Amino acid sequence: MATSRGRPPKRKSPDDNEATDNIQINFSIIDQDGRHMYLKVNHDLELIKVFKDFCERKNLEYETMQFLCDGIHIKGKHTPKMLNMEDDAEIFAATHQVGGGGDMRC
Repeated sequence: MATSRGRPPKRKSPDDNEATDNIQINFSIIDQDGRHMYLKVNHDLELIKVFKDFCERKNLEYETMQFLCDGIHIKGKHTPKMLNMEDDAEIFAATHQVGGGGDMRC
């Protein structure tokens, strides 16, 4: 262990990355039936992992789902930290709607 002029090595401050790596956030994902899935994850975890787990548990295909928080579409690469999510946030899970606006005339 190297010291500088007899001083002990500098200790890391709480502002260092190591201290912020363990910050966790509690939130829920709500499906279209109103059922909640409660989660606690690190604030820097990419949400695709959570979304794929949600879909697997609900027997849904991830590619057919969209996730919204405060009206904002969430992508899998987003993290709670990037979205400034707070504890007890709610993410709504909905299936993509395809079509429905066309007029079928012969």
